[in-house]
Parts: sequence; structure tokens; C-alpha cells
Amino acid sequence: MSVSRFLAAAMVAGCAVFAAAAAQDSAATGAPEAPFQSVKAGKFTFAWKVAGPNLSARVSYPTKGWVAAGFNPTSMMKNANLIMGAAVGGKTVSSDEFGVSDVSHKPDTALGGKNNILSADCAQANGITTFSFTIPLDSGDPRDVKLTVGAKVKVILAAGPSADFKEHHLDVAKTTIILR
Repeated sequence: MSVSRFLAAAMVAGCAVFAAAAAQDSAATGAPEAPFQSVKAGKFTFAWKVAGPNLSARVSYPTKGWVAAGFNPTSMMKNANLIMGAAVGGKTVSSDEFGVSDVSHKPDTALGGKNNILSADCAQANGITTFSFTIPLDSGDPRDVKLTVGAKVKVILAAGPSADFKEHHLDVAKTTIILR
């Protein structure tokens, strides 16, 4: 093999390795992501972004217990799609729930629905619990609220004193966002 053929083959192989590494990096990080929008409501911070057909969100509150976000209640928590999370022993526990009345909720699965949380992560640091989750904008589940890009969405936020989702909240807040 001539030196020029060897150099050409080496350049092609090098480009292939570089392209594969770049593709792997791109797949791991995805396309440039839109930044999260965020709002403060009392001691809560709620951040969100639309990512294709999904809503990615995170809620933070100074507690060692659970935190939750609920979407489009008709009254207090009634008919809201509630997404709850807690950190237990370094692991995330989450639940997709439905507001069955103004003051109570049940897991979607107990009501004939599905758990439509696509991903969830909960962590505690410096006395603050942060729960990040992704849900479909439209899961098709009758116990989930259909969320529409560009629409106003009522968001209720709650935090509990422990990781027990049945334990009464210690604080609540509400806000309205526009999905973008």
C-alpha cells in the first residue's frame, strides 16, 4: 500500500471514529434543549418545558418529605392530574394520582387508569426536595389532564412532611403557567 493510500485510509478511519463519537454524544445529549421556564409560588419553585409530545417539570420545596404538582384542577385539587415524588433511601418513589374531590386524591391505577409518568427523579440536598418528572402532554388516560402547548395551565403545588403520600401536606401554593 502506498503512503498516500495509507494516509487516505487513516483519514477515513479517523473521520469515521470522530463521526461515531459525535453521534454518540449527540444521542446522549439530544438536540439543543429549550431552557426550563420557572416560577416561584410561596416557598415552591416550579420549572417546566415542553419537550416534543411531553412535559418535563420539576418542583422544589424545603422539606425532607414528598413534593407534588397538579395540573388543571376544577376546584382545589378536584379533577387534577397530580404527580407526586419523594426520595426514600436514595431512591425515587413517584405516583400518578387523580384529585377525586376537593381534598383527596388516589393513584390513577386504583381508579382504572395508568401510571403515565415517563421518568422521575427525586433528590434531597440542603434541606430541599427536588422532584423532576416527565409526563405526556396527552396520555389518553381519562384520569390525566390533556395539556396543550400555548394554553394556560393551572398548577397546584404541595409538599408533605414525610415520604408517605397519604400524609397530609404541610404547605400548598398555586400558580398559572403558559405551556411553551
